Amino acid sequence: MGKKLLLVAAIYFGVSFSVAQAWTQRLPPEDFNEMYSLASSGKLGSLQAAAARGLNLNAQNPQGDSGICVAIKQGDILAYNTFIKAGAHIHPPCMNYFSQAELDRFHSRPQVIKYSEYPTSFKPRESKDWAIVAGVGAIIGSIVWVMTLLTQ
Repeated sequence: MGKKLLLVAAIYFGVSFSVAQAWTQRLPPEDFNEMYSLASSGKLGSLQAAAARGLNLNAQNPQGDSGICVAIKQGDILAYNTFIKAGAHIHPPCMNYFSQAELDRFHSRPQVIKYSEYPTSFKPRESKDWAIVAGVGAIIGSIVWVMTLLTQ
């Protein structure tokens, strides 16, 4: 009985550790276009998770534009709002290439989030990955436990 319990514990630990390791090693988007795609789709959670794993929300494309500037150029309010909520800088260097009239026109749209609603100390919420890993671990542990009961 002791050997079976030790075997079950080893299997449970191995599988749980593998799931946890795979979950926490998800990588941030590989390039600017992928990052912008997340923002323009409104995938704030994915953008925040990528930023927590090292994604630079203020990265620039080959033309020197940050995601905020591209969103303003394209009139993409959802991307702009998503970048602001995720914690991107509101005044990247590329903002200097816009006229004040262009910026005022974009910011006057009612759907555009005002940066003052998200102060500079804004931090993305803590990731809840631990809950998913714990849930998967509990399910795997239960399955292994039932299997050992059935093989006795």
